[in-house]
Amino acid sequence: MDRLTRPNALKLAAAIVLLLALLDLFIYELPALMLGQAAVDQIANADGGGPPFFMVLVGSALDVLGITAAYGLWRAQRWGVILAIVISTFNVLSGLAGALFAGDASTRIVAGVGVVLSIIVIVLCLRRERKLQGGVAPAS
Repeated sequence: MDRLTRPNALKLAAAIVLLLALLDLFIYELPALMLGQAAVDQIANADGGGPPFFMVLVGSALDVLGITAAYGLWRAQRWGVILAIVISTFNVLSGLAGALFAGDASTRIVAGVGVVLSIIVIVLCLRRERKLQGGVAPAS
């Protein structure tokens, strides 16, 4: 069985980053942006409402950067790897807050899955090829 090579690991990471960014953008951010600032802030001020409008804007920007990072990862560009690690770190931090403090169980589960997938992206981006003792990489 072939091992996961670095280019394939980066492509897998790119697919995960793209999936997370598109889901977040279309399921959470765009509907909130269409509601507008007043409605989102009113919902946020209610008991267990949600994030304020400023966080919706930040989340939208991170999603666009995530799509850009996925492109860079797919092309195995160094800037794409760095951007994906930074974005995945933000996703882990925000996802942990959602997993621990969200009002309902479904939001906690979605946030927990997002945390796990973001950690997988970080691991895939930092993964290196193993070398044999002679200093030669194994042939595939």
